[in-house]
Amino acid sequence: MTRVGQVLIDRVGHVVHARLDRPDRRNCIDIGVIEGLEHAVDMARSDASLLVIRGSGGHFCAGADLDLVRGLIHDRRELEAYVTRLSDVLDAIEAGPFTSLAAVEGFALAGGCEMLLACDVVLASTTARIGDRHLEHALLPGAGGSVRLVRALPRARARWLLQSGEMISGQQAEAWGLAALAVAPESFDAELDRVVDRLASRDRFAVAAVREMARAAEEWPPQAASHHERQLFLDHITTSPNVREHLDAFVKRS
Repeated sequence: MTRVGQVLIDRVGHVVHARLDRPDRRNCIDIGVIEGLEHAVDMARSDASLLVIRGSGGHFCAGADLDLVRGLIHDRRELEAYVTRLSDVLDAIEAGPFTSLAAVEGFALAGGCEMLLACDVVLASTTARIGDRHLEHALLPGAGGSVRLVRALPRARARWLLQSGEMISGQQAEAWGLAALAVAPESFDAELDRVVDRLASRDRFAVAAVREMARAAEEWPPQAASHHERQLFLDHITTSPNVREHLDAFVKRS
């Protein structure tokens, strides 16, 4: 395991594990956290199929480091550099050719919620506390949170979270569709291992292609997205080194 900035990074096969490691500050986001995430994304982008993001000390991420933000209020250039760098790394997580998994315990608030929203899959503890929370401190989202939250949830629920600053549990997040899975705290590590094994077993070339399909489905007109899907299917099935191997194995088992 290697420390880069304020993130512990480990590589196991085609899985990159990134653990935010500021437990005394509930893993709030400073430059060191951003630096570590950037490094983890670069590692995952090279040849990984899965990036797992988790926090130390029982919390995912409680948002931006407000001491840092307070110190930058009167320096617009430095404040812009900080929030742009955070936004860029979250965009890179969302756009990467790998699956991203947020393993959420404890708080996932404000910038931590923005990080969660950038990930493909969210596994939450039922007791996790998730919310935008920016308005709690007269602040605003700045790293894509308003855009992703409005796209992820029905209008009423997205606006409630944005405008109330209220937190919901991991169990509620699963019911609302903000988390794929929610499990009891005592089962969290075992379920995380299961989910990681499942996601990591997927062919990484197929993962990259299906993620591109999903992005097109979200952003393009249906007919154009369907055409793009067909072209990706044909490109993948005729060029991937692993397709024939998988199909041969299936035929042998039949």
